[in-house]
Amino acid sequence: MRKKLTALLLGCAVVFGLFAGMVGEAAAEVAWPTRPVQLIVPFPPGGDTDFYARTYAPLLEEIFGQPFTIVNIAGAGGTIGATQASMAEPDGYTVLFYHSGNMFTNILVGATELNHHDFAMSNVAVFCDATVLVAGVQAEFTDAADFLERARANPMRYNVATTIPGFSFFALRKMELAGDFRVNAVDVGGAGPMIASVLGGHTELAAAPYAVMRQYIESGDMIALMVSAAERNPNFPDIPTVEEMGLTGASIGRAYFFAFPLGTDEAIVRRLSDAVGEIQNNPELAENMRQAFAIEPFFLPTEEAMRFLDEIWEDMEAYRDRLMEN
Repeated sequence: MRKKLTALLLGCAVVFGLFAGMVGEAAAEVAWPTRPVQLIVPFPPGGDTDFYARTYAPLLEEIFGQPFTIVNIAGAGGTIGATQASMAEPDGYTVLFYHSGNMFTNILVGATELNHHDFAMSNVAVFCDATVLVAGVQAEFTDAADFLERARANPMRYNVATTIPGFSFFALRKMELAGDFRVNAVDVGGAGPMIASVLGGHTELAAAPYAVMRQYIESGDMIALMVSAAERNPNFPDIPTVEEMGLTGASIGRAYFFAFPLGTDEAIVRRLSDAVGEIQNNPELAENMRQAFAIEPFFLPTEEAMRFLDEIWEDMEAYRDRLMEN
């Protein structure tokens, strides 16, 4: 996945330079927006998706002179809000901010058939491959190698707090399959219950975004064993990757994107993409992302965004028959 990403970024560098350098002639001509834009986040307030949307919204307002109002429509792991966005009037005033992780996992478990091709894709604005496997100190794992040795010798002995069928569960499942070990995945709900489960000793481990567990890692209450990435993250360089630990193919990330209902004027779709590309150069945005979620800015315009999501889906779809097996 990382090699594909590198090739994609290199291939689109020149294209993006031209793309971002001109606010596309067609996009410049369209009179949009002339009123507030509704930005649907298909999760409750307070999570990572909501954070990214609320980081972008005021910056988009500065560019366009119109409010980008966050509307949280939670339920069914993002499916309810995403479905409502897909069915909205394609007039440019309803935008979905969602990510590939839950969208594709929901498809794999049969919860929905809604995918990225059911939208007018504008751009990918965030990429996060920072899901970490953490252990409570009471579990007494010294490091990732120690965990892997014990987990392989004791199948299903260790309990891992996660959200089934959320993206953290998918990342955990990839680790299991690539690392030839089995744990007992425990569906505890969102990030808060995961933290409580590990700190309270109800589960030995949890799989969650690094940022969610960071304060507990830094305080020494949790040990970060490995991260679901191909390369070490410069924001937490001491945590080994799954690839380094011999879990070949276990790296996985999720792409957060802006998308409109199908049928939306292409000039509007591209104009938003141009604006998000411009925002990527904002140092405040970069610092907010590093501080809050320990990731770097990332951007792909319309066509590159769709191809990137196709690649992520191809990778995840290969696990369709193995995701929920016993």
